[in-house]
Amino acid sequence: MHWAFPPTVGGVESHLADYAAALAQRGYQVTLLTGEPRPQAVDQVEVLTHHLLRLTEYRSGIPGEGHGGRRWVTPVEDCQAAELYAWLARVVDTRAIQIVHGHNLHHFSPVPALALNRIRERMGTPLLHTYHSIWPEDPWTAQFCRSWDGHFVVSEYLAFACRTHLGIRARRIYLGIATDRFRNLPSARGDGPRTVLLPARLFPDKGAELAVRMLSALRQQGLSVCLVLTSPHEVVDWHEEQQVFLARLNRLIDDLKLRSHVELVPAPKENMPDLYAQSHVVVYPSGYPEPLGLAPLEAMSAGRPVVVTATGGLPETVVHGRTGYVVTPGDLDQLGDRVRSLLLDPGLSRRLGQEGRRHVERHFNLQTYVDKMAAQYSALVEDRVAGLPQSG
Repeated sequence: MHWAFPPTVGGVESHLADYAAALAQRGYQVTLLTGEPRPQAVDQVEVLTHHLLRLTEYRSGIPGEGHGGRRWVTPVEDCQAAELYAWLARVVDTRAIQIVHGHNLHHFSPVPALALNRIRERMGTPLLHTYHSIWPEDPWTAQFCRSWDGHFVVSEYLAFACRTHLGIRARRIYLGIATDRFRNLPSARGDGPRTVLLPARLFPDKGAELAVRMLSALRQQGLSVCLVLTSPHEVVDWHEEQQVFLARLNRLIDDLKLRSHVELVPAPKENMPDLYAQSHVVVYPSGYPEPLGLAPLEAMSAGRPVVVTATGGLPETVVHGRTGYVVTPGDLDQLGDRVRSLLLDPGLSRRLGQEGRRHVERHFNLQTYVDKMAAQYSALVEDRVAGLPQSG
């Protein structure tokens, strides 16, 4: 269960589509519950949507705007939880669902967690939760997941944040990349301008402005280079900041006279292999403490060298000097120097890209993630069966 799902663009959303498909290929019966109004089809996976998993239902409770610090469940939330529970109970019962695995249900609203708690109390269904990110407003909502049967995080950075900020000890299991999708991509073109790709949603903290300034500096140094930014597609824009930021970014591009050298392209999940194939270097200069950084892992899986910032879980994914480079957040000179060295030395880029692909295969492979989570599911089901009354 998760709030959003493709066509909404985001790391969690893309991961869940791949993960659900991989579980189904292993023979699991998978039902994915989401608020996405137009979810994409996933082979062998049932995708169901409910309006109370849709973020627009909770606009009045935007974190950080007057409601994030409250310490009570409102009558409206009680009613919503009862409605969602009634739907979930039918879904769980008719499909004989044995485990519910929630993702980021400590964000936004307590309603899904409240409904799932009733499922657990009345039907005995084990509940697992994965924390893909942690925000300052989360401690109150997270309390409703605290008693669940398993807690997981996607990086060591998040394990520490979960323990210190939420008071919850969670097991770190790195997410995995569906590496087959990015294998055997063609090399980037050797003629014409070099291409730098920033595969991130266009929000203020993702580093797009820094990347544009880097492009300006590189071109002033005489390099023939262009920048590709993944433009807004369908995203979770909780704080309604995307359009304001996009206008500011476009002003910067025009002020630096880079309009013909910056391309904003749609980036639904299925377009990403082609975007990596066209790029010579992938950058992720985030100023935000990224929970893990699935896009740089995809880029490495595609054999592309990456340059990321030392924030959040990003340093856990990139081996500095071997699969790419890790630079200081906000440091334009460091970012530009590393990208320049990769653009000017195709052999270095190729070596780092090849090592990056091997690194992802060994440590961030989706099938390895499925192995680990499947073991958790099996243990919980066995424990539940062992605790049931024996007939005869």
